[in-house]
Amino acid sequence: MRLCIVGSCGKKKLTTHPNSPTCKEIQSRDNLLIWQEQLSDYCRPAREMYTGNQAKQLVKGVDLLRKIDDVQVDLFIISAGFGFLREEELVPPYECTFAGMSKKQLSERTQQLNINEDFLEGCVNQYDLLYLALGKNYFSALGSNWLDHETSTVIQFVEKNLKPNIVWFPSGNETVKALSANGYKVHGASGFKGDFLRILASYALSKTDPYGELAGWTDPYYLKQLFSDLVSSVQLTL
Repeated sequence: MRLCIVGSCGKKKLTTHPNSPTCKEIQSRDNLLIWQEQLSDYCRPAREMYTGNQAKQLVKGVDLLRKIDDVQVDLFIISAGFGFLREEELVPPYECTFAGMSKKQLSERTQQLNINEDFLEGCVNQYDLLYLALGKNYFSALGSNWLDHETSTVIQFVEKNLKPNIVWFPSGNETVKALSANGYKVHGASGFKGDFLRILASYALSKTDPYGELAGWTDPYYLKQLFSDLVSSVQLTL
C-alpha cells in the first residue's frame, strides 16, 4: 500500500541566516541549487527544516506509519520559496510565504515554482491514499486540474472541489476541543493537520492488524465514520 503525504512549509525553521533569500530573490524552482551552495552550512532536509507544530507532528505521523509492514509512505512539502519538495531535499533558510498574497500573486508564484506540474508528476494517481495537510493558500497552490486525474481516496482540510473519492475533515476549534476532550493531544487548530495524521497512525498501530486498518482508509465512508468516532463529543456534518 502506498501513501502520499503533502505538508506545507512554515515560518519557524531549524536554521536562520541574515542573508536568507526572499520571494523576489527566488524566481524559480531551479534557484534551489544556487541557494544550497551559498548557504550550504545552513541547509537541512525538508522534513527537518520546518519546526512548527504542524510540520513536526506530520513527520511523527509519517514515521509511525512507516512501522507498518508493506506500507510505503512518501512525504512531500510545498515550499513558498522553492516549490514542491521531497522530504530529503536539502533546503536553506529563506523568507517567503503564501500568507498575505493576493489570488493573482499566489497564482503567479505557484506557476513560477511549477508546483502544480510537480504535484501531478510526483503524486497524482500513483498512490492508494493522498493526505493533503494544507491550509487554504497552500491547497490552492496545487491548482484544480489534478482532480480530473486522481481516482484514489484523498483526505483534505479545505472544503473545496469535493468529489466521492475526496474526504474533507474540518480542522477548526470545535474539532480540536472534541479530540482533546477524548484524550488526544492536539497542538491547537494551527497544528491540527499534523496532529491528526499522528493520531490516525497511532490508532492503526494499536490494532491487531495495522495494515488492514490502513487499507480501510481507502474507503471514504469508513474514514468519515472513523473521524466521527474520534470526535464523538461533537456533532459535525461531513
